[in-house]
Amino acid sequence: MLLLLLLALAVPAAAQAYLDTGSRRVPAPVRAEPRDEPAPAPIRWRDSRALGTPSAGRLLRGVRLPSVGARYFTWDPLLHRSPNRAWRRHGTDEVVRLVLRIVRDYARANPRAPRVGIGDLSRPRGGYFGPRHVSHQNGLDVDVYYPRLDRKERPPKRPAQIDRRLAQDLVDRFVRAGAERVFVGPGTALRGPPRVVQVLADHDNHLHVRIRAQ
Repeated sequence: MLLLLLLALAVPAAAQAYLDTGSRRVPAPVRAEPRDEPAPAPIRWRDSRALGTPSAGRLLRGVRLPSVGARYFTWDPLLHRSPNRAWRRHGTDEVVRLVLRIVRDYARANPRAPRVGIGDLSRPRGGYFGPRHVSHQNGLDVDVYYPRLDRKERPPKRPAQIDRRLAQDLVDRFVRAGAERVFVGPGTALRGPPRVVQVLADHDNHLHVRIRAQ
């Protein structure tokens, strides 16, 4: 008995990671370890004001979009990772509320869809954002990444990876919500009212939404 016990203890752990199917043994599924990420901070709602224009403006009492939610994730377009940095996620209270409402309604209408990817909004006090953005200066702009056919939570690298049905659904929802502009890429084949939905270069992986100032 002592010999049998010693033999059992000597079996490598990898050799025991199998399931008995009755007819053959197959490897047990390997489960990924959960990522140790801090919980997103609660939203501090404030009465915001967008000053000036999206390309020459400021943001007063901006509201920060949380880094992640049950229906969306954020993406940093410069570091190519999720979540987006906190200073890139500020908008007016109206813009943040609108984004959260649209991703909620979109998820309810498309329960099998991947979470919506949210990119840059504005800086905490607005102003010049950086060389990648001409606008995004007064809290009224937000970038939303097109859903991918493979459901990966990252921007598509080319238009062929876009789930156009889901992407068009997002465009339509922002149009119905009263967006002033929705810029889409020339390779996306996305459509909408010409006065609102406009084709713009360098937007083949995300749509750029501009909300009307209240």
